[in-house]
Amino acid sequence: MIREVKSQTPATIEYRGDPKRYIAVILNAIDHGRLTYDGSANSEQNIRSLATVIDVVSPKTGKVLSVETLVSYEKKEHSGEFTDYCEGDFDELK
Repeated sequence: MIREVKSQTPATIEYRGDPKRYIAVILNAIDHGRLTYDGSANSEQNIRSLATVIDVVSPKTGKVLSVETLVSYEKKEHSGEFTDYCEGDFDELK
């Protein structure tokens, strides 16, 4: 008996919110040791890996942001260019 599979497309999760906040939450989890990639706290690799299952949708355009855009946000967050969300804003995640 042959069983048909309706779809071979893997499931994805959509995040429809501020992409800067998404990056800040991810970086906070990495900084606190709650999120690693193969045991490493490599934030760029974590973001690239999460992008395969989580689509970050821009609230302004309604389009999915590219992985490269998310990585550039990560670099800007690390350099201190984003002051909207600091680590102290996520104390409830501890």
